[in-house]
Amino acid sequence: MREKLDKIRLDHNSYISLHVQLHNQLRRLIVSGRWQFGERIPTEMQLARHLDISRTTVRIATQRLEVEGLIKRTAGRGTFVIFQPQDHSTNRTIGYLTCSFHNEIHTNLLNSAQTELRSAGYQVIFSNSRDRDDEARILRQLLDDEVAGLLLWANAEPSEETVAILAEYESREIPVVFVDRPIEGIRADYVASDNFGGSYDLVCYLIQLGHRHIVQLMPNFDDLLPVNERRRGYVTALEEQGILAYAPWKISPPDRHEFHETDIYSLVGSQSRQIIQQLENLAEADGPMPTAIVCINDILAIITINALRNMGYGVPADVSVVGFDDICMASYIGVPLTTASQDAYELGKVASQMLLDRLGGGDMEPRSYAVPTQLRIRSSTAAPFVGVDAVVET
Repeated sequence: MREKLDKIRLDHNSYISLHVQLHNQLRRLIVSGRWQFGERIPTEMQLARHLDISRTTVRIATQRLEVEGLIKRTAGRGTFVIFQPQDHSTNRTIGYLTCSFHNEIHTNLLNSAQTELRSAGYQVIFSNSRDRDDEARILRQLLDDEVAGLLLWANAEPSEETVAILAEYESREIPVVFVDRPIEGIRADYVASDNFGGSYDLVCYLIQLGHRHIVQLMPNFDDLLPVNERRRGYVTALEEQGILAYAPWKISPPDRHEFHETDIYSLVGSQSRQIIQQLENLAEADGPMPTAIVCINDILAIITINALRNMGYGVPADVSVVGFDDICMASYIGVPLTTASQDAYELGKVASQMLLDRLGGGDMEPRSYAVPTQLRIRSSTAAPFVGVDAVVET
């Protein structure tokens, strides 16, 4: 039984609930065949002690497995695996791997994908990687488990090992669908939000309000496609109206040269003071304060609003601020945020349908699909103050 317990690891600092993590870990062990039909699984007490969690947390996870028909409790004997994996020729297991599971957008995307794939008769093995090395390790494990297909929200900077492993998926004709960003050199389908269109709509709205001095704020990601597309939307909207597109304001994480995706979501906590200082320095070094700031995502927009208040500016009285994503916090902060809303449910649905097409024998060139966004107009935007200094247009 100790060997079984050692295969389970939970992250107590993760955004993902412990019972969800445990359910995913146990499901993966069962669906992959590492815990086989008829085997007894550890007891609630054993799992709780080994993982330092409550028995209630364990019970919630195992009850979900029982509802899914993966385990069965037998009074006086224990809990046993009743799922029987199929042969590889009829494999019905899908891997779902993400490096970004930080808000309800990712939760909704996963739920949508699971609904679509399970309705088609597939079991889903969900994993969340902590870093690039962990991503490569999980991809290798899923390959060893002989999954039928893979949905992948990849790390912003995938390692060489990750690329090499994905090339093995391709050589074995295991279909992969990239979510949010593709990986260069790997031929696979790709689905993302319409990052260009969402950013374009936000900037067009600001122009309609009368703004002409508009800057874009982003983390210093290096060549990340969603960020590049949001930048392209900003530039295109301004250039179409003959308005100057300024060089982006870029901020760095407090403790390293370049941002990791997970850094973004920690910035509303203890590190926000350091980021606010960077924003203040950027504003002071760049001449007159812009009348509008287009943030690459909602988290940076929330931090920007705090920074502007520290500097004595009102939002939107002095400066309008917009975000991107429409996370739950966006509509509940002190100044509800104008933003481009991603349709996470549709993202998961489209990605799953693309994968099912491939599993059904679809022989076609790699496809890409952009899920439309919606403009959410809230209180963080208004027409620029009449007395603001004019900005020369090109």
